[in-house]
Amino acid sequence: MSSLAAAGDTWGISGTTFLSAYIVIATAVWVAASRARRALADRRPDRLVADLSSRPHDVAHLNGGPDLAVYSALSSMHVSGTIVTAGRGNVLACGRPEAGTDELERAIHLTAVVPVPRHRLRFHRVVGTALAAVERRLTDAGLLLNDGERRSIQRVGLWMLAVAGLGLVRLLAGVAAARPVGFLVVALFAVTAVAAVQLIHAPRRSRFGDRTLARLRDEHHSLSPAMKPDWAANGATGAALGVGVFGMSALWASDPAFADELAAQKVAAASEVGGGYGGTVDSGGGGGGG
Repeated sequence: MSSLAAAGDTWGISGTTFLSAYIVIATAVWVAASRARRALADRRPDRLVADLSSRPHDVAHLNGGPDLAVYSALSSMHVSGTIVTAGRGNVLACGRPEAGTDELERAIHLTAVVPVPRHRLRFHRVVGTALAAVERRLTDAGLLLNDGERRSIQRVGLWMLAVAGLGLVRLLAGVAAARPVGFLVVALFAVTAVAAVQLIHAPRRSRFGDRTLARLRDEHHSLSPAMKPDWAANGATGAALGVGVFGMSALWASDPAFADELAAQKVAAASEVGGGYGGTVDSGGGGGGG
């Protein structure tokens, strides 16, 4: 009787046995893939990295990408008096930048000789060139991952895709044999979802970049939104560094009127500091089949 039952099982393996084995395989591959992705993101700098505190817009780019870098520059220019708001989220250059002014600020000042929407600044050629230079510095310093490194991290998702392929073959065989496959469908969906996330997503920031950003937060805690720092006292560099390290919440905490005039979106500090730009190399998920 038992031999007849076994003969009716897909591949001679009962659905319960295959499901248990599939869960173990999927979990093991997920753990291995997560570790591999973390290792690939753990880029080491080739040389000693200079203190980023002197380049607050670089810090902002590291934390939140080009948009936050622009906000950092605008915050500095607002304090130094080289930019004013012109209504409806527009900005307008005024005065003259001092000698030695950061390249990104000079680019914004040059672009905003006529009112320019804040959200369009990064798409102007001269500003885009300055932002690209910032990204190159961060990548060369090992703080951001280059495109090749990110593709290597994404390719690790092929491991989970292979597990999904095994589940799909079993599913099709089970359907052909008129066997119940409900649990396998659920498991296959979960494994495929994890594979898709790993194949599509890769962090922009390296783990070294994460550690650097965490260190800067500790070193410049006095600029955090919770401390409500005085931009006039901290100066233009302090204002830019506060936005760079702690994100848009620093702008809202220190100068809500300016933030509102820029039509800046208020977001929680946790969502920015948590690594929206950098993200994490881990992707949660599980699997099983019937």
